[in-house]
Amino acid sequence: MTSSRLLLLICLVVLLLPTMAWGAGCRGKMIIGETARFLVREAGLSYLARIDTGAEITSLHAEDLKVHSAGRSSRANIGKKISFTTRNGRGDRRRLVAEIVDLALVRNTKGYEERYEVELTLVWQRRARRLRVNLCDRGAMNNRLLIGRNFLSPDCLVDVTKKER
Repeated sequence: MTSSRLLLLICLVVLLLPTMAWGAGCRGKMIIGETARFLVREAGLSYLARIDTGAEITSLHAEDLKVHSAGRSSRANIGKKISFTTRNGRGDRRRLVAEIVDLALVRNTKGYEERYEVELTLVWQRRARRLRVNLCDRGAMNNRLLIGRNFLSPDCLVDVTKKER
C-alpha cells in the first residue's frame, strides 16, 4: 500500500469513527424535543411539557394541596394521602388524590424548597411510564409540567431544535 493511500485510509477512519460510535449509542433511543406533549393519565389532562435534563425528578403544577390527617412535620406525612388541583396550560383543572411517597428538597432560584412526591403515570407517544413526580406551584411558568431525567433515562435523547406545540 502506498503512503498516500495509507494516509487517505487513516483520514477516513479518523473522520468516520466518532460518527459511527455516536450513532451506535443512539440505536433504539427515542428523540424528544425541547418541548413535548404529555398526558397525565390520572388527571386525564394533556400538558405541553418542557424537557429539562438538569432536573432529576419530573415536576407537575399543583395548587391547593391538602394532606389527609397531616402530621406535625412534612416528613411525617410520607405514606399519607394528599389531594391537590392540577391545571394544564389551557386552564383545564382536575382534583387528584395520591399517596405521598417521598419528600424532596429542591434547589431553585429562591434557595431550597420542600416538595411532596407522588407516583403518577405519564404518557408520551404511546409510551406510558409510572414515576415519581414532585408537586409545586408552576402557575407562573409557561409549562405546567417539567420532564426530568427520571422519565428520560435511559432511552430518550433530547434534540433542542425540535419543539411540539
